[in-house]
Amino acid sequence: MLWRPNTTAAAILSMSDALECALGIPGAVGAVLGDLADAAPLFGQTPAMPAGFALASAGSALAYARRSVGDGEAPEEIMITGAGFSILQQVSLLPDGRHGFAQVTLLRKHANPALAHMELRRILDHLPGVLPPGDLPRRSRRPQGLAAGPSDSVPVSLLERVLERLRAL
Repeated sequence: MLWRPNTTAAAILSMSDALECALGIPGAVGAVLGDLADAAPLFGQTPAMPAGFALASAGSALAYARRSVGDGEAPEEIMITGAGFSILQQVSLLPDGRHGFAQVTLLRKHANPALAHMELRRILDHLPGVLPPGDLPRRSRRPQGLAAGPSDSVPVSLLERVLERLRAL
């Protein structure tokens, strides 16, 4: 008999539903999803995390995935593990040629990477139907180092510490 997790899958009818499902993964403290070409993806995090945590923790995996797509080969899955957190990202080629992604930052002591993998795959399967079409006007791109507003700003020192810890892995 095949074991299946005892979960009730919520319907994914919008990007906010997809984000809610990602944050509902056991151990999830941050989630980022959207189109790899979009400079400002949708993100959310638990209130216990510092402001900007979801995007800061997503930075390395997103940069690698975007660079790989630019080189002609998109990764299917990226997993970064650290002492306290794990980052799991899955990328999928969308029917219109874009690359959709779903990423979750997990608190390691409460996470099950296999369940997170299955839920991210389910979210990605629904992403083509909920992402805005590629021919819609995009938000204007801003330089990578600038935040949209005070609530999105992350101190450079925090980003440098995150990068140093990821390099040390």
